[in-house]
Amino acid sequence: MKKSNSGAADPAYQVGYGKPPKANQFPKGRTGNPKGKRRGEENLISVFKRHVLKRVKINDGEKVRTITLAEAVILKNYNAALQKNPFAMSNIYRLAEDAGEFVDFTDAKQVGRPIAVPEKMTTEEFLAEHGVTRSSEIS
Repeated sequence: MKKSNSGAADPAYQVGYGKPPKANQFPKGRTGNPKGKRRGEENLISVFKRHVLKRVKINDGEKVRTITLAEAVILKNYNAALQKNPFAMSNIYRLAEDAGEFVDFTDAKQVGRPIAVPEKMTTEEFLAEHGVTRSSEIS
């Protein structure tokens, strides 16, 4: 149902669904959610990525190496798991499982079956099936 455009500056402007009267529209440069996320503000994922990608120095025996914080956390868990820490072992197993390290690629139940099994055929049979003959192939 169309409403009449009372007091609109443009007589061709039709008020309706998704087209409020000009007097009720937000002014240019103003949002309908003034307390919303500010431009350039980081969300939780970007803050997390920024922190885990920081480079840290670790002592690896006699050498000092620089690795990311995420790698340092994984190494610390790995070393604690080798010392039989049950929480660290659980973390390492969960990480390996999420990475797909426990999937047996030879077991069809775990990885699935192939979508299509190719049929064995000779070159002549293949060409004949697709409408190509040897004489038209040469010329």
